[in-house]
Amino acid sequence: MEVKHEFKIVVLEDNDFYNNLMTQQIQSYTDEIAHDKGYYFNILSFTNANDCLKNMDPQTDIAFIDFYLGENKNGLDVLKQIKQKSPDCKVVIISRESNLKTSMQTLNEGAYTFIMKDRDALMESCYLIDEIVKERFHPMV
Repeated sequence: MEVKHEFKIVVLEDNDFYNNLMTQQIQSYTDEIAHDKGYYFNILSFTNANDCLKNMDPQTDIAFIDFYLGENKNGLDVLKQIKQKSPDCKVVIISRESNLKTSMQTLNEGAYTFIMKDRDALMESCYLIDEIVKERFHPMV
């Protein structure tokens, strides 16, 4: 099948277990989309914010970023740097924090959306990928 579009996704989660779980869920989901639509998904996974920022492609389409990261960094710090490096990237902040102030702050800083890290977060992330793919490659006229 001919590849029509390449879609770049970054996962930044400092917890190894959750990082692997999320990356595998996204990979499995995007494999289905890729097969059906002829898309290619390049998924990069990081547990360290500095490594993520250093290796992030300016053409990245979506980034899933944990809010609380190690090394005295948080999702807001990373969000601002991603937006400088890749202004069109849709940044999704994921957190266990259910604080309205935190979620509103990330949205005000340019996050695409905020997801609560609960039992539905992985599937919600996949649905967001589908939504963003449709927006990016089939914009409404």
